[in-house]
Amino acid sequence: LDCWGLNTQNQIAAQTGTFTAIGAGETHTCGLRSTGAIECWGNSANNRIQAPSGNFASISIGAAHGCALNSAGAATCWGSNAQNRATPPSGTFTAISAGGVHTCGLRSTGAIECWGNNNSGQTAAQTGTFTAVSAGRLHSCGLRTSGAIHCWGSNNNGQTAVQTGTFTMVEAGSLHTCGRRSSGAALCWGESGTTSVRSGSYTTVSSGTSFSCGLKTDGTISCWGYNVNGQAPATRSP
Repeated sequence: LDCWGLNTQNQIAAQTGTFTAIGAGETHTCGLRSTGAIECWGNSANNRIQAPSGNFASISIGAAHGCALNSAGAATCWGSNAQNRATPPSGTFTAISAGGVHTCGLRSTGAIECWGNNNSGQTAAQTGTFTAVSAGRLHSCGLRTSGAIHCWGSNNNGQTAVQTGTFTMVEAGSLHTCGRRSSGAALCWGESGTTSVRSGSYTTVSSGTSFSCGLKTDGTISCWGYNVNGQAPATRSP
């Protein structure tokens, strides 16, 4: 496990052992162990690093809360529960995404359901079927079965603007959004300084506050955007 950037709350402190997934919040980090256990470190406010016990299949970390799915698709959330962002509805999900002040889940039917703060319409019900969902700060995005990206909520920086073409993934950041095209190229839109077309072939992209990082097919990491604390180095080798 390798973390970099601001470390005011020990959120990038080195951790031993092996992980299968990781998520970074505002000032804390959580990882999913190969055993299925969740381990968190950093800022302990609102119990955001008090991970639930048990074995899980996936995790998603928001600004001050986190959520996980077990092997059956049942959701468990912890941390700040303001506006019920950490109170998932009943039933099961195939994917879950914890955002800034809300959470979204993808049902097995392809429907998206969101909960928590809705001041900008980021939890508004959406029609149609989707294959992926991502919750940002005050907006949400889904990847339709057609490969089109559909976003809703705050658009004060153009982060929910309609994009043409087909995508294989979507990632909602704080004030911007990124997608991975079927060609492997990454495209970002929204907040100035984070938007661009990234050449090369990416396997995945992760968007934070004013920056994004992508994992290339050769195993290197490329980051762009706000880098005052070293969170967005141009390249990082495995």
